[in-house]
Amino acid sequence: MISPDVQQVLSQLGAPSEADWRVEDARAEHERNAAWFTPASERANVASVEELRVAGVRARVYRPHGVNSSMPTLLWLHGGGWMTGSLDTGDIIAREVTAGAGIVVVAPEYRLAPEHRWPAALEDAAAVLEWLFDHVDELGGDPAAILVGGDSAGGNLASVLAHTDMIPRRLAGQALIYPVMDLNLDATAYPSRLEFAAGFHLEWVDVVRCVSTYLDGTNPDQVTVSPLRAGGFEHLSPTVVATADLDPLRDEGRMYAERVRNAGVPVVYLNTRGLVHGGFDMVGVSATARTALDGFVRAIRELFGATR
Repeated sequence: MISPDVQQVLSQLGAPSEADWRVEDARAEHERNAAWFTPASERANVASVEELRVAGVRARVYRPHGVNSSMPTLLWLHGGGWMTGSLDTGDIIAREVTAGAGIVVVAPEYRLAPEHRWPAALEDAAAVLEWLFDHVDELGGDPAAILVGGDSAGGNLASVLAHTDMIPRRLAGQALIYPVMDLNLDATAYPSRLEFAAGFHLEWVDVVRCVSTYLDGTNPDQVTVSPLRAGGFEHLSPTVVATADLDPLRDEGRMYAERVRNAGVPVVYLNTRGLVHGGFDMVGVSATARTALDGFVRAIRELFGATR
């Protein structure tokens, strides 16, 4: 059952229309929703936000109050199905993690499909992460404590980086919010794909559109696309996975956390009842979302030793 506060938010969004779907409209809607869900004036306070270009990619660096040289640094990749989203939509979670976990957050604005299909977004993320390893001390971070993370499609990109040798240096961990972990579009592969296929904000038809556009025929069963298809998890670093209970992507996130745990790697798995995909952005209008995001931030702080 959807939490009443989340249901109230969804009722004001109205029903999605498939008749004249256009990527330009979807991008504009994502921006509007983020601005409404949590207005700029209600977002977490941080010490500074700096915009720069990193490896040719526009990015923001968020620094918490009380900067010190021992802080972890998190590469945070925004969600949006590899087709929508921006530094502005990702600003909500980036600020919350910076302020609540007491860490530096670097958020890039990677290229989007359909203009730039796989592996463009992944290449951008890898380039910024490589830059981060070389320059983290300049940001006030610890070179031995670099994390990757993201929500939804951003969680997919982050986890792909953690599983592949695109970055030959070891990560300290990953932090993922309702990540897309298996891009094989068999709707029967996970019960949540059918159970929450329609009527819960993100619909299965949306997932199919985003994945199909992003991959454009690329094999979904390779590790550079689907982290759940990776051969081994033992090399991973500590992981936080948060899912929403009413999300078609819930079960693949949960299965990923189970595989991390079974490999003997420390993992924190959080699942919020009554919440839908995209709900973590709703902290300005939903107590359920606030509880979920606070729990995610607390897990990062406790697992990776960050302090306020």
